[in-house]
Formats: sequence, C-alpha cells, structure tokens
Amino acid sequence: MKLFKRLFVLPLAAMLLGTTLCSCGNTTTPVAEIPDEDGWVATWASAQLTTGANETPTKPPLKENSCRQQIRVAIGGDKIRITFSNLNGDIPLEIESAHIAHLIDPNSSAIDTSTDTVITFNGGETSVKLIAGQEIVSDEIDFSFEALDNLAITTKFGKFVGGTITSHTASRSTTWIAEGDHVSAESFPAGCEEMTSWYYLAEVDVWAEAGTKTLICFGDSITDGAAGITNSLPRYSDTLATLLADDLDYSNISVVGKGIGGTVLRGEWGTAGMARLERDVLNVAGARYVIVLYGVNDIGGANEDISQSLIDTYKTIIEKCHEKGIKVYGATITPFNGSGYYSDLHEEIRVKVNEFIMSDKSGFDGYIDFASALADPADETKMAAEYNVSAWNDWLHPGNAGYQKMGETAYEALKAIWDAEK
Repeated sequence: MKLFKRLFVLPLAAMLLGTTLCSCGNTTTPVAEIPDEDGWVATWASAQLTTGANETPTKPPLKENSCRQQIRVAIGGDKIRITFSNLNGDIPLEIESAHIAHLIDPNSSAIDTSTDTVITFNGGETSVKLIAGQEIVSDEIDFSFEALDNLAITTKFGKFVGGTITSHTASRSTTWIAEGDHVSAESFPAGCEEMTSWYYLAEVDVWAEAGTKTLICFGDSITDGAAGITNSLPRYSDTLATLLADDLDYSNISVVGKGIGGTVLRGEWGTAGMARLERDVLNVAGARYVIVLYGVNDIGGANEDISQSLIDTYKTIIEKCHEKGIKVYGATITPFNGSGYYSDLHEEIRVKVNEFIMSDKSGFDGYIDFASALADPADETKMAAEYNVSAWNDWLHPGNAGYQKMGETAYEALKAIWDAEK
C-alpha cells in the first residue's frame, strides 16, 4: 500500500534560529497506552460551524445543485472514507450523489476525470439522507492518493437542503457551486458561484499502516489561518504537514486543522474549546497528538486576571487527552500589542499563561514557543512587522509569512521532542 510520496528531507539550514522548545513537560497524568495496529487515520478535517449570511450560497443555492469542494490531504493511501455532517442543521440533508477525484489545480475546478470515483453509503447506496444533527461516514472506498495531494469532493444535493447549514466558514480555499448535476464534470461552468467555505464536509480518513498517527492543531482564528490568502494553504498546520511529509522519520504523522475563528478556550457552550474537545480532538480518527493554541480571545475580553482559569482549563484538557492516549503540546499565545485586545492587564495575563505553558510542571508533553518566534526582537509585546503583513494588518493575526514561521517553528520543536523520545 502506498502511504507517502515524499522520499527526501528538505534542507533546513539556517531555519528557525532562536526557536525555543521543550521536551520535558512532566506529565501529571500518565498517557494511556494505545495498541499499535493498522487503522483509520484522519488525513484531512475541519471543525463544524453554522454558515453565516455572507457564506450561504444563493446564486445558486446548494439545494438541488452541485458543489465541488477542495481539500489537501496530509498523508496518502489506497482506501478512504468521508464524513458528511448535518450536525448544526435544522432540516434534513439530502445527498443525491457524491464523487471524489484528483483536483488538477487549487485555483480551478478542473479534475482528473480518470480518477473520478463514486462515494457510497450504507453498503453501496449512492444517495443518503441525514436528519438534523446527524453525521454519516461513507463506505470504505478504493481510491489511491499520495501525501499532499489536492482532491475534489463533488456533491449533488437534493431538495432537502437549506435552513441552518453546517459548514466551516473561512476555508481559505475556493468552493464551486453550479446549477444542475455536475458531479463527474471535468470542470464547473464558467461564471459559477465561488465561495470560501466547506459545506457539510467534516473529515476524510485513510486506512494506514501501524504507527501512523494524527496530530490535531486545535485553536481559534490564528490556528484557522485568518487573514491568509485564499488557495495558498496559509494555515501553520499546512506548513507543518508539508515539512513532516518531507521528513523520512516523521512522514507517518498526519496533520489536521481544527481551528475556529472568534472562539474562546473556556466554557461548555457553542464552539468554545472545552465544549468541542471531545468532537474535534478526542474522537478524531487516529488522534495521538494535539497542539493547543488557545486563549487569546479569552484574554481579549477579560476585565480581570483570568490566568489561573485558563491554566486550570489547560490542565483539564491535558487530563482528558491523556486518558485517550493523546499527547498534548502547549503553544504560547502570540503577542498582540497594536491590536484592540492590548492592555497592560491583558499583557500581564498573556505572560503568566505563557510562563505556565513553558514550565516543567505544566503537565504538557512539550511546548512550542510561537510567541518568541513571531515577536518583534525590540518589543516582545508586539508581533514583528514582517509577520503582520496581510489584508488585515491588525497586529493580532499573522499574514502568510507569519503562519509559515509558525509551521516551521512547530516542526522544529516537535522534531526535537520526538527525537529525544527515541
């Protein structure tokens, strides 16, 4: 079975000078042992939301029309399964047919028609209906692809679509929508609707050899690549996935992104990190590692010192992950002086939290110092100007260069941790 296409290691000389990392997180809760065997591993995933007005297709709508969505897989294989979600829906979702194929270019809807493959459900059915709140995993499908391939999933929806749409708003990639049935079309019609969300698409898993693992990047808008350029794979998780795929020692690690913009860490409601931990970390296929970069929105809205509350939440996440055999890497909260979030109180909280994350007694299995990686050398409270370059320029969200730096920093830190564990 083909699993990985990259068979060389990228030169990393002069990369990430000054990166701070740790490999000795003194875990307070032992990590549960997981049997090492073949199994399903997530090669792509998104965190489910409710689509807002600006990202709800209307010209045409999804109802009774076709939607082609693109993903980039982290690792490859020959067997695949796809999870469709009506988790947030308030009416049934009808899928009349769905296909998967290799996408030729992320900037175009064109597919390699020789790879076009029907997705089936419930033991061979080509259509399926999901009630509100339901998710469904497709049948196991024979479909060959390699690490970092771009794939297209095309769905022809039926008449039961609409209401509250389950999606991941801000996919940072183009989705094409056209009237009629185009599931096997080489390209969608010129002038078709183009959006930047994933609709009803939750996870893609690959059957992988023993030792293959999923690493989840869990967080808010900075994890989700906010302000990144569309179709450029801007998330730090995209850079990390590329570097791991090119590393012979760690090409068995699949990276998936589970960031949701505007979300907080604390709380058991909505899209808060704690509220979705089970769905978006603990239950992801093959989950063995998670990077937690969370808390800046909690800090930005605080009117008192919430550092201990954030720390207590991190400890709960660590405990729950360890019980499931998942190692947890803490990520320091990046600087935001110059943004609307900044105040002396908020900076004090950020520093306290980051000191905890990097301490030997945190309980984390290691840490990644994103804060130092992005900071202005002359003012550690502020992001370096070169990483603030984006359409937003808000001194909170890095642009593409900043996200790339984060991906490189994560790679160097994790490689050092894992090397030390050998």
